[in-house]
Amino acid sequence: MKNLIRILVVLLVASPAQAWVFLDELNPNAGSWLLPKILSGRPVRVCVDVLDKQADASSPRRYKVVPYKGENLQPYYQQSATIVQLAYQSWFDELVAQIQQNKRKKEFKDLLARIPKKVPFVFINAPQSAQPYASCEELPARDIDLRVRATLFKQSAGGYAVQQGRAAFTFWFQPDNTGVAAWDEPQFVLKAVPSLQIAMHEAGHTLGLGDLYEGDHNPENSPVYTLAGFYAAQSLRSIMNKATALTCDDADGLANLMDFFAPNTSSARAEKGWVSLCPNYQVAYSRALPFALNTAQKDALMAFAAEGWKGTSPAQEQIDAARQAASRKEQASRNTQAQSRQAQDALKQALTASPRQAAPQYKPHVCALCGKEIEEAGSVRLSYAKKGVWAFLHSSCNEKRKTQGAKIPPGNLAKYGEPMK
Repeated sequence: MKNLIRILVVLLVASPAQAWVFLDELNPNAGSWLLPKILSGRPVRVCVDVLDKQADASSPRRYKVVPYKGENLQPYYQQSATIVQLAYQSWFDELVAQIQQNKRKKEFKDLLARIPKKVPFVFINAPQSAQPYASCEELPARDIDLRVRATLFKQSAGGYAVQQGRAAFTFWFQPDNTGVAAWDEPQFVLKAVPSLQIAMHEAGHTLGLGDLYEGDHNPENSPVYTLAGFYAAQSLRSIMNKATALTCDDADGLANLMDFFAPNTSSARAEKGWVSLCPNYQVAYSRALPFALNTAQKDALMAFAAEGWKGTSPAQEQIDAARQAASRKEQASRNTQAQSRQAQDALKQALTASPRQAAPQYKPHVCALCGKEIEEAGSVRLSYAKKGVWAFLHSSCNEKRKTQGAKIPPGNLAKYGEPMK
């Protein structure tokens, strides 16, 4: 994926789409993804930059993004760090809440055991009296697992899941509209999209979920790990779409991500299928692959799970069909990518084999009065229609012609005159 700059987000104007979708570049064996680092329990090193903008002296309409160094740096940093911590913690808390709300703790025992009670973030550049604030740009990339840019000016947010071995995102930090209630405020009054909402959306990208605004037509989204086509778009909501808070859709997505990043664990739930945490959905999953069920099949799978997954799953036929469909889609995707590479290679070969025409040589004009090349931009072109030529003069030579009566030598028109076309 992803250049940071590769993925821009506008939360309020998006159109609804499917409930969750993985990023197409997910690789369960890549150790650089953020979610496995969080689930490992080891400290995850987070670097936060609070950024401001500064007028660019070269252009009044442009500005430079610079580290904020004002007197509020320490409280701004702490607020930003709180939002980052809470954004990720909210994803796991929502998943736990959905499991508990649906009374399915026993069924998800394996997954609950892997969820951290507190996301193990360590903010490595926090400004303190003994340790002054250091910009993330000053720290080695290898020392950062997650980099966050909190801007004090409004701009489109954006995130990428992995680049140069680390996750990163940018969000608009509004000190007066964080979405986090202050200690002395019983209820926070929202004036715009709160910083926390934006941060939760961007955190979803770094965990492995894609935008839902363009549905399954977005080439950055997986054609396999998605609910695209399962439901009418208008019925679905997600923080990765236009929801203002995390939903059961997002809980489904995170649970499937956890299964995806643990392909070698022995989980009967993940292998034999589990029903969506959204009560109204007629869909279930096996190793993050979705498949549809009717009401009777859904009830049978729920009962099978309650009894401890003994024997063959009642949804085995649907699971096998989902895996076969996924294999076909993945093969089709590989074929498309191969065809694209072949087309690019063929184009390169054609360009290499094509004879290159030499660039036409630039022929400077020559002054018809003094016989020297015209180098300066200012020159004059005179028409000699009877002879069918243009005569070019230096501006200074033309002044001599007009004020001092200087004459163009007759032979010079034939020698330096340029044919009229």
